[in-house]
Amino acid sequence: MQKSRALALVLACALVLPTIVAAQNAATGAAEQQVLQADKDRFAAMVKVDEAGLNRLLSDEVVYTHSTAQVQTKKEFVDTLKAGAIKYLSVVPVMSDVKVRIIGNMAVVTGAAAVHVIDRGTEKNLKIRYTEVHDNRSGAWQLLTWQSTAVPTP
Repeated sequence: MQKSRALALVLACALVLPTIVAAQNAATGAAEQQVLQADKDRFAAMVKVDEAGLNRLLSDEVVYTHSTAQVQTKKEFVDTLKAGAIKYLSVVPVMSDVKVRIIGNMAVVTGAAAVHVIDRGTEKNLKIRYTEVHDNRSGAWQLLTWQSTAVPTP
């Protein structure tokens, strides 16, 4: 009788476990897509200088480290964009290099992008590599930290 119960338990696990794993993978895949969309929306908000969009997509605690090593708070970053000191013309991620890792309510993103920017009057076309961390707060992903590094030109 115990062998029958054990066999039934093993069969039940074999049937249920793939469903649980598939559901977890679907949830992770959906979260990854939400983070990628939040990034896409943030890049667009940076180009448009959409203050409301930036306020929604950036955590109040964000630490934004530019490829120049300048570090800014949310207020400093948004104020710099509003003042026109930095004007993003485009931010285009290299999607084949973008990787999202979901860890609970956090997401770590690594990637590369082409950035066309006017930085204090100097036009720059940069290739960057970046690492960022997002936090899911009440169902919305917000950027907590951004760190970018300019890829040297050959």
